[in-house]
Amino acid sequence: MGARWCLGPAPNKIDEASIETIRQLFLDQTGERYYEKSVRSLPIPEWGGNLLLLDDNGLIRGVFWTAKFSDTRARVVAFAIDESFKGQGFGSEAWEIFQAACRTTGHVEVQLEVRADNEFAIEFYRRRGLEVIGKLEGYYQSGLGYVMRGPIDAII
Repeated sequence: MGARWCLGPAPNKIDEASIETIRQLFLDQTGERYYEKSVRSLPIPEWGGNLLLLDDNGLIRGVFWTAKFSDTRARVVAFAIDESFKGQGFGSEAWEIFQAACRTTGHVEVQLEVRADNEFAIEFYRRRGLEVIGKLEGYYQSGLGYVMRGPIDAII
């Protein structure tokens, strides 16, 4: 089964069924429970760094939501891919689309939060030049989190 990243609408413009799919994706991939209202209120603008992974049937299989944190820094707000679509290069593809969007807007740095026990994600971000710059106690229900930051176009 194939899939492709598409530019996504702001969360407050997504239909109820799709919000439910995204809530389930977040729960499955992060262990975090989000209410519909919480997802809809995420500050995700419509821009080139706001992506949904859609399968051949148009079903949401991944979310890569980012926001412009400042004039030079973008923030990854949510990044989750359905388990059955992991390991197929979709994460790297989303990151490349995000990098291109940042280049057009002048954003040169990225920041994000990640669960400290999510070794797969931490390694993914480290390979892209991000480093842990702080700890987040109580940020995640499941435990410790990290703040990571790095250049958009790291040379690795």
